[in-house]
Amino acid sequence: MTDKKLSEEMKDRLRGAIWGACCGSSLGGSCVGLNHKEILATAGISVLRDFVPGLSKSHMPDHKAGDIHADAELGLALAETLIASGGKLQPGELKGRYTELLECDNFLEGGPGPLCLAALRRMADDSPLVDDEPESTHVSGAARAFPIGCLPIDQETRKQLAMTQAGMSHSNTSVAAASTVIADLVHNFIIGERIETESQVRNFVHKEFALAKTIDERFADFWDDIAPDLDYSKPAQDLPYSLVNVQSSVMECVPTSVGIFLIYRHDLEEAICAAARVGGDTDTAACIVGALAGAYHGVGKIPARWMEQIKERERIEQVIEGLINLWQ
Repeated sequence: MTDKKLSEEMKDRLRGAIWGACCGSSLGGSCVGLNHKEILATAGISVLRDFVPGLSKSHMPDHKAGDIHADAELGLALAETLIASGGKLQPGELKGRYTELLECDNFLEGGPGPLCLAALRRMADDSPLVDDEPESTHVSGAARAFPIGCLPIDQETRKQLAMTQAGMSHSNTSVAAASTVIADLVHNFIIGERIETESQVRNFVHKEFALAKTIDERFADFWDDIAPDLDYSKPAQDLPYSLVNVQSSVMECVPTSVGIFLIYRHDLEEAICAAARVGGDTDTAACIVGALAGAYHGVGKIPARWMEQIKERERIEQVIEGLINLWQ
């Protein structure tokens, strides 16, 4: 545990992390699988500032505005498990919750995808996990880790929690490293870390690189590549070519999502909207960016029009209150 008290500003940022992840998941859910050019041609930049139904030819044409997708659903289930156990992770309980999701129509309609489902099914069936199949590095095992950053625990405990939950469905340690980085970033933003200057961005990347390297050098190498070719000195006007069309491997999706957050870090709405139109695994990228931007700016910066349309609002608020109570 940590001796840091949850101030009102920290509480606002904790709320922002959960709400941001859910809003990003929904905003990006309308165009999963389309590439960046297809999204702009179909919807345009201005349309993706608001929730819209699934775009034609996307992987989820039946997506309804305000629906949250699999990564946010998995994150909420993880948060509920942590709350029920007083901030500790009970793998058996988490396995039970995830197994129930495999039979839940709302979850299955939320676009978990075959690789996410394959990893969850192996866990549910107690089948041996694989280390060399596409599912073994799928980002779902890391993207769902954002609630861990909302816990009042030290970095080593946070690292062990993130690694444990990732290892339940993914044996490849790159997923554990990515999960740890996401949880660490969310926590550091909640407690007040600021990234104003370009040198602070470089220090930020280097610090998380060192953490990732203690778990998996392969992921750390990919993580270290997010900094060199991006301009962090002024607010971004559009997505750089090197970031568009993100794939679902943790090696690509997590560093790319953090890169999007960093170049749009001064504006929460711009950051989440940029992630939603990045192309490829848009719901996951926007979920990760939403968690980071929400933790950085606080819930007060999330547009009210988004929060009013999100499904499962009552559940989200219950999760937030449960996490806040763990700080008492």
